[in-house]
Amino acid sequence: MLRSMMLAVGGFAVTMVAGPASAQTVNQAANAAEFNEQFCAADHTGQHIFVLPMAVFSDEKSVTCDNGESMLRTAEPADDAGHIVLNIDPPSGAETAFDCDGKADEGMTTVAINCLPADMESAMHPKPQ
Repeated sequence: MLRSMMLAVGGFAVTMVAGPASAQTVNQAANAAEFNEQFCAADHTGQHIFVLPMAVFSDEKSVTCDNGESMLRTAEPADDAGHIVLNIDPPSGAETAFDCDGKADEGMTTVAINCLPADMESAMHPKPQ
């Protein structure tokens, strides 16, 4: 059974989604400053979903937290025209960090990105050498 609980904390809307295997925290940011604050404050050992303006990916190149600089990337795959792949790459050498992925239709103004702890993401599908 899936449960959802909505909390309003300090002006942020936070939703906890709990299922049988794990829990994800859903954060919504209205701009780059809110996203940066939420991303850096999040528990980097858990799963998170961030809902944010697409402009964050076009206007910003990175998010800098205490654990280092996470790079924001976008790409339009040649085999999937009209879609944008979104990535936030973890800082090199950080002990706890997120590896985030998402996908949106071109022209979307709000996107969601899924973040896993970097060590969990790489264990689930190792990157080619």
